[in-house]
Amino acid sequence: MKRIGLAMAGMAAGIGMLVSLVYAEEKGTPLKIGDKAPDFVIGGTADKPLRLSDLVGKKNALIAFYPKAYTPVCTSEMCGFRDDFSRFRDVDTEVVAVSLDKQAKSDQFKHDKELPFNVLGDPEGKIVRAFGVSIIHVPIVGKAAKRSVFLVDKRGVIRYVDADYSIKSGKDGLYKAMEALKGKAVS
Repeated sequence: MKRIGLAMAGMAAGIGMLVSLVYAEEKGTPLKIGDKAPDFVIGGTADKPLRLSDLVGKKNALIAFYPKAYTPVCTSEMCGFRDDFSRFRDVDTEVVAVSLDKQAKSDQFKHDKELPFNVLGDPEGKIVRAFGVSIIHVPIVGKAAKRSVFLVDKRGVIRYVDADYSIKSGKDGLYKAMEALKGKAVS
């Protein structure tokens, strides 16, 4: 019985070390509600890029940071946004997904999962850092953006932040915030 107890204690210590490795972060300070959203290219073409600022006066924007393409939870999150896409359209909200992946991987992920929104690779972390999103270091996977969402209104102002977004419990708050923006005039 003593050996089992020692083995369990050893396993717990090993798991604790692994957890601390997974959650070692380059800690960011997320932007807050009321802050102006930083501008960046969200899509378009090389000849005619579409910038976040191009949406001002026209659309709200959901900027969804996710750790890595093709991982199970990230795939569920992005496919959930895909499956709920009509909800975003109904409240004039453009969805932009951002990870630290290379753009080629993001493009392939968008294609393979049939995502009807822009999926950006930010391997240098410029967009991630501009929003103050933490970068987590995960063994085997490497650097990854912490799952976070920012809802930006038609004036370019952040109206909702969840810096620790959960795909299981975070949608309700996000969708409620989106509904609150529905039909709001730009002043």
